[in-house]
Parts: sequence; structure tokens; C-alpha cells
Amino acid sequence: MSGIPLARPAPGMVLSVGGAQFGTWMQGSVDRDLRNIAGTFSLTYYDSGRAAQAVQPDLDTAPPFQIIREGMACTVTLDGVLALKGYIDTVSVSRSAGSLSATITGRDVTGDLVDCAAAPTGPVEWRGLTVLALAQQICKPFGIDVRADVPIGDPFPVFGIEVGETAMLAIERAARQRALLVVSDGIGGLLLTRGGNSRAPGALAVPGNVTHAAYQSSWLQRFSDYYVKGQTNPRLARYGRKAGLTSSTNPTSAPGVPPAVSETVAEAATVQMTGHAIDPEIKRYRPTVRGVRTQSGSSSVQAQAEWALRVARGMGRTGHYSVLGWGPSPGGALWLPNQLVQVSDAYADINRDMLIASVRYSLSNKGASSVIGIAGRTAFDRIDEPAQSEGFIQKPTPKSFGPTKQG
Repeated sequence: MSGIPLARPAPGMVLSVGGAQFGTWMQGSVDRDLRNIAGTFSLTYYDSGRAAQAVQPDLDTAPPFQIIREGMACTVTLDGVLALKGYIDTVSVSRSAGSLSATITGRDVTGDLVDCAAAPTGPVEWRGLTVLALAQQICKPFGIDVRADVPIGDPFPVFGIEVGETAMLAIERAARQRALLVVSDGIGGLLLTRGGNSRAPGALAVPGNVTHAAYQSSWLQRFSDYYVKGQTNPRLARYGRKAGLTSSTNPTSAPGVPPAVSETVAEAATVQMTGHAIDPEIKRYRPTVRGVRTQSGSSSVQAQAEWALRVARGMGRTGHYSVLGWGPSPGGALWLPNQLVQVSDAYADINRDMLIASVRYSLSNKGASSVIGIAGRTAFDRIDEPAQSEGFIQKPTPKSFGPTKQG
């Protein structure tokens, strides 16, 4: 592969690294998937720099080729459109009697959030911050921008990060409590959003622009009745206390602390709740039950039952559609995950909006193509979930970390 820098981004799949641009690959792919926060890429090529180094190790002048190494910052453009900004994770080389090749793989910058601890110096807590502000605080040391394109909800009175918890797990835990979906934008940022909040730049049609189609509609994980059963203790919930626990036997309580409550009294005060949602599409009797712990302020058991129905319905309709190119038109907008796309496929009996769940942009000797994974538009719905410890987050022990806003 020629390593001579290009004057400007060329059409095709171009990797820019260390001030040079590379665009000749044996094969290459870029993947974006709502199930995996970080986008990934894999490029296989003939490494001219390594070949020159191996064949002429004593050459006085440095070879005019740059060797790509792990850890380098990089970008990938598709037909001149920035598709991924991240780092090279792994370089794999192989050599045989008549062949030299190398494969580089990497992820966008949010891969560090998946791997790394959110609070390496100890347990931390923040007060009075919104989920957006929390995510920004966690991502700041990584140099990752965070934005939201939907309402983000109320601030958290207290939010704690546990020892060893990764940055992404902490962000997703906060986002779940505000019914938000966390996605990477692939080009250096993190987005707090909801499923299908934008539209694709084109449609998928069979016959039409689709070269291969595979669609599946399944009842395996769908049910006629969704029951969600939970319990709460209205008396103790006000104080962030777990139902069934006995408070101090000291008859004198500090201001704002409830009087001593025996386990029997606490259990008696527990309220049992049941949510029930019916899927009219499932004609035979197929009930399912989910048990949850809930508390005042979290989603109701009825809302959780309806949410379980929507997600199961969305996940029961999936498919993969292959198209030429990486977007509806060369050099234009790319197909992207979390977009709504109109799908027309009479053979699959489908003519409706679907959610793009994943995209694989590929380059081979046959040219550029995309495989677009679709699901029902509710497949990635979120619902506000209760925090840890029965609706509240217990304070981490020793210290606060980073800018702390008092609520």
C-alpha cells in the first residue's frame, strides 16, 4: 500500500493517521451498532513501510513510507465524509512465502469510556447535577464532548460512582434513570437521546436500491400479557430507607429521621403493585412476569409493563438490508444508527418506518457497500429506572471528586 500523503481526503475509505492519509486496502469495514457504544473499524492492507523495513533494514535513508502502529490517533472518512474519529487498538501482521499483509483495528474515542474507570482515585459523588452535566464531568478527562438532543429531566439529588465502575457504565446508569439512550456519534462525542429521534437520508426499497434483503418476524420473545410486580413502602421511601429494615431503637430521633419502625410494621406498610399490558397481536395465551423493586419517583409498574411490551415487539422484527455505497448518494450523508428509515419490501410483508440498529460500511474488490441492520422502532426504547438501593443512591464513603454542585 502506498503511504505517500494525499493532498486532501480522497473518495473512498481513507484513514488519516500521523499526518498521512492512506486509502488503498485489500478490504475494510467500519461498524456502528446501538448495542455497542463504540464504533469499530478493521482495515487489511499491504504495509509498504514494514515491507521496506524488512527487505532493506540497512538502508541509509528512511523509507518514504509511514508505519502504522497501535495507539495512534486516527480518523476514517467515507467518500470524504468523516465517519469515525478514534484510535488504533491493534496491529496484526502476517508473512508467508509469497505474501505480506497487515490488519489494523480500532474504535472511536468512546472506546476509552467502555474500558476505563470513571473514578480511579476512589468513590465519588456529585450533588444537584443533571444527567448531561454528570456525563460531561465523567467524560472531561477523556477529552470527549457530550450533548443531548432531547429533554434530559431533573437533576439528581445525589449520584455516586462506585470503585471500579467504568465510565460508560456510570453514564448509562444515570441515563437509564432518565429514560435516555446513550450513543456515540462516532466522531468524538457522546449523545444522550431517544430511539429514532432523526430520519435517515433515504429509504430502503425492494425492488429498488436494496441488493440483498433478509427479514425476520418472530414471536419467540413476545408474549400476550406482560405482568410487572413490585412493592414499595410509602412510609419509609420518603427517607430513602429499605423496606423491612429496623431503624435505631433509640426513641429520640434526629430531625428528619423517622421513629423506630419494627420489621413487622415495615412489612405491613409495604404496598404490592402489579402492572399489566396486553399485546393484541399475540393471539394465544402467552403470559410473562417480571419482578422489580420500585419506589416513589421511579417508573410505575404499569409503565414498565407497557415498556416491556414495546421493546419485545420492536426486537421481534429485525432484518439486514444491503445497499451499494455508504449513503443514498456518494459524498452525501451516511446511513447512521438510531435513524428511522422507511422500508418497503412486499416479499417480507413490510412497508413502514423501522429503526436503523446497526450499519456496516464495507470496502472490497467489489466496491463500496453498506449492510443496514433494522429493528422495530420501539426496540431501543428506554424507561426511567429506579436508582440503586430501593430508589436512592447510597453515598460513597470518603470524598467528593471534581466540581460538585450542591443541590
